[in-house]
Amino acid sequence: MTDRRHFIATLAACTVVHPLPARPTDPQKLKIGLISDVHKDIIHDADARLRAFVDAMAAEKVDAAIQLGDFCTPKPTHQPFRDLFHSLPCPTYHVIGNHEMDGGFSREDVVAFLGMKSRYYSFDLAGFHFIILDANDRPAGWKGGYPSHIAADQVEWLKQDLAKTALPTFVFSHQSLERPSCIDNQEAIRAILEAARREDGKRKVAACFNGHWHIDHERIIGEIPYLHLNSASYFWMGGEYKKERLPADLAKAFPWVALTAPYVKPLFSVLEIDPAAGNFSLRACRSEWLGPSPEELHYQEEGFDASMIRPEIRARRQALPG
Repeated sequence: MTDRRHFIATLAACTVVHPLPARPTDPQKLKIGLISDVHKDIIHDADARLRAFVDAMAAEKVDAAIQLGDFCTPKPTHQPFRDLFHSLPCPTYHVIGNHEMDGGFSREDVVAFLGMKSRYYSFDLAGFHFIILDANDRPAGWKGGYPSHIAADQVEWLKQDLAKTALPTFVFSHQSLERPSCIDNQEAIRAILEAARREDGKRKVAACFNGHWHIDHERIIGEIPYLHLNSASYFWMGGEYKKERLPADLAKAFPWVALTAPYVKPLFSVLEIDPAAGNFSLRACRSEWLGPSPEELHYQEEGFDASMIRPEIRARRQALPG
């Protein structure tokens, strides 16, 4: 019992006390807090991880916060978790992940529970345009599993939304528009994003962000950066790499954790947009593996390399369009 108490106290200290450097709000810069894939329904300490994010973003005085999906299922018992995110003293926005519908919930259930105005939508903030996509549409011929598709009605909405704005635009989706085995009509979506131009011919879309893969990765396609935001909680490995990492009673209550490589401290970041400097940046955030790393367990999966699988969000910086 003493060892268990010591373990939980140590983990809580690591997860809760994780502030980003606080500094006075700069009116010339826009700061957006970003977190993804907390997985309330899987990880044992999701509340502490989200609390760490909320405390850090409040101290940072961010202008808004976005969670990029796989947040929680819309169970009534998860209302305090949802309310914790909404307690931030700034606008909060949601992206629908694929796991929000686990247990038979619908996207309409998720939209209502999270208080979203729609499953896909856009908003303006401080001279920038932000688009939230829902990539959980079912394609023609869908036979089951998690769909990863953007249907025709949403595609048409996206075209019209981009046509209406003259502002530099950031796009957020849960699933990736960059990974070949993800959103199945991603090439068509990327073509729409690349075709969105201002009157001077400069591109409108500054960058696209996604979660879902629990990796740290960036790729530029057609001049547009596509950035993966690492999970707040863990890297998924699966049954072949099962490894118990928690005390017995916690492991029994949270059996899925054994199929993951958890991060000791939660990962999250700040997207800082600096019009004066003509760039945007993603803040670095580092953690450690809780137990053996994927590398130590000889994890391998086609399409992933070691540089992507890390308990870290690396700092990124890219120029704004024009």
